[in-house]
Amino acid sequence: MSIHSFCKLRRMMDKKEEARKVVEKELNRYRKLPYQELLKNLNNSEGCEVKTENGEIYQIEVEVFYDDFKKKSIRVMGSASYNAWTDFSPICSDFIMATDGSFIGE
Repeated sequence: MSIHSFCKLRRMMDKKEEARKVVEKELNRYRKLPYQELLKNLNNSEGCEVKTENGEIYQIEVEVFYDDFKKKSIRVMGSASYNAWTDFSPICSDFIMATDGSFIGE
C-alpha cells in the first residue's frame, strides 16, 4: 500500500469515527428524555446539519419508532452521512428504551 493510499484510508477512518461521535452526541439528547417525551416523537424523524470544530459538515437524521409494539419499547436510531457514498451507507447508532425508562440491551 502506498503512503498516499494509507493516508487516504486513515482520513476516511477518522471521518467515520468523527461521524460516530456526532451521532452519539445527538442521540444523547434523546437519551435524557423520559419515555413519555419519546412517545410524543413516535414515527417522526428529525434531520439537521452539524458542523464540527474542524469544519466538517454532517447530515444527521434521528428516527423514533416502536422496537417491540407489544412491549411498547421505543427504538431511537441516529445516522450521519458526510458525502455521497455515506448517504447510501450512513454511520448509525441507536438505543432502545422500555416503558419504565430503562435501556434495553445495555
